[in-house]
Amino acid sequence: MKEKNAKPSPVYSRAKTWQIALTTMTGIGQMVFYVLMTSATYIGNANFGILVAVTGVIITFSRLFDGITDPIIALVMERFKSKHGKIRFFTMIGWATMSVATTLMCNIGPKLHLEGALGIAFFVLCYVIYIIGYTFCSISGQINANVLTNDPKQRPTISVWNTAYSYLAPMIMSVVSMSVILPKFNNIQSTQYFETLNIVVVAVSFVFYLLSCIGVSKFDKPENFENIKIGKEKEEKPSFKDMVNLIKSNKELQRYIIAAGSDKLAQTIGSASVVSTMLFGIIVGSMSLSSILSAIAMLPSIIFAVIGSKIAGKKGSLKVMVDWSKICIVVNIIYAAFILFAPASMIGDLMNKKASSVALGVIIAIVFLLLNFAVNATKMVVSVATNSLRMDIVDYEFDRTGKYMPAAVSATYSFVDKAISSFGAFIATAMIGLVGYTTTVPQQGDPLTVGVKVITVVLLIGFPIIGWICTILAMKKSNITFEKMEEVQKNIAYKKSKLPQENKSEIVEETITEFTEE
Repeated sequence: MKEKNAKPSPVYSRAKTWQIALTTMTGIGQMVFYVLMTSATYIGNANFGILVAVTGVIITFSRLFDGITDPIIALVMERFKSKHGKIRFFTMIGWATMSVATTLMCNIGPKLHLEGALGIAFFVLCYVIYIIGYTFCSISGQINANVLTNDPKQRPTISVWNTAYSYLAPMIMSVVSMSVILPKFNNIQSTQYFETLNIVVVAVSFVFYLLSCIGVSKFDKPENFENIKIGKEKEEKPSFKDMVNLIKSNKELQRYIIAAGSDKLAQTIGSASVVSTMLFGIIVGSMSLSSILSAIAMLPSIIFAVIGSKIAGKKGSLKVMVDWSKICIVVNIIYAAFILFAPASMIGDLMNKKASSVALGVIIAIVFLLLNFAVNATKMVVSVATNSLRMDIVDYEFDRTGKYMPAAVSATYSFVDKAISSFGAFIATAMIGLVGYTTTVPQQGDPLTVGVKVITVVLLIGFPIIGWICTILAMKKSNITFEKMEEVQKNIAYKKSKLPQENKSEIVEETITEFTEE
């Protein structure tokens, strides 16, 4: 017989596959808008006569505003209460806000014939409104993972769906915009083109955001966002002080920010366009190969996302994050050796039908292809585990303080993520200056030098390796193991079982029932 005060076994709330598939479609909605807004410089120029360089400055400074809005909007979401939940409400608020912003920018603004300072002011206003809407949807999309399931075996699978959508949505939308819509306007990104594209984006995104709301409807209810109160303890809404304390006192969140933030900075540096140009345009000798590899790497990446979720579900997100960071280091060292010492230019010669030895060119191309697959695959496993671990930190904080703050945790990391990422392109651009690119940028066909090879390896591989080392060191003393998260869920179930009857949620009642039966 069990002791009277023994902790009940954790009751895991699991979502069905179709519920996860629909709920994570917030990612599709975001990607659809993202495809439109990648052309923001063209929109500013075509609709308001803004110089491309000026638009670039506007977008850069808007990213700083984007980071600032994250904690503010997170606090609004944490303090919001409704008998209908909050995720669906803020998802559709975000969609409506983005729709208004892009419609003003693409459909209404041009008809106002705004130019000069007025045109710039109008464009900035629209872009700021868009950022606010995007943040609402982004944070809603992140917190829905926490309410869908608290089962450590199922949580990593959510990242699989997010990964699949993040690959498929922009690819399909880009094909639609460039191959279906653009030809109707003589392949010119004109005002009329953006008017039509925006209507399509608003309509398509609405469908996917609506499907997401349907998927999360069962879990988007007030009791799933309640704090743990004992007795007649007064209900306190989350404040900025709580968010500050979250950062100051939650060491697991601190470790996570260092680990995930360093990885993100490194990956941002490595993915800069100048790095891609040096690798494919100069070292390999074929820029077209970059697009080809991106397309064919999609399926292996999704497969490894599935594999990563399975491993994380058995061993825990922390262990997979650390162990596969080590594997990433080994794979990337091999990749670096290939770039530095293999005659990679033979791949470009092969594609351009200039190869002196077709057989050797094919072998080099196959090795290059396999190494790219290995690099992307191992990165994907780390990414799945990293995203899943963020959900665990939310529950860890819930157990530690009794305060359920998924939006605050997501926004805190998002703020740091955006602040760090903004330096990625700057670092890459600054470093290529060391090999002579001070007044010009790398172009396909530029001379291949040792300096170009070394800088490419440093930016593409060196910085990511430093990022993975930071991850390993930061998470070395982390306590969020698979076993620890089982204990956390037990603690939460136990604390909820002590709540007054009127405060008990459905899941608490399930917990008590199960415990009594045992």
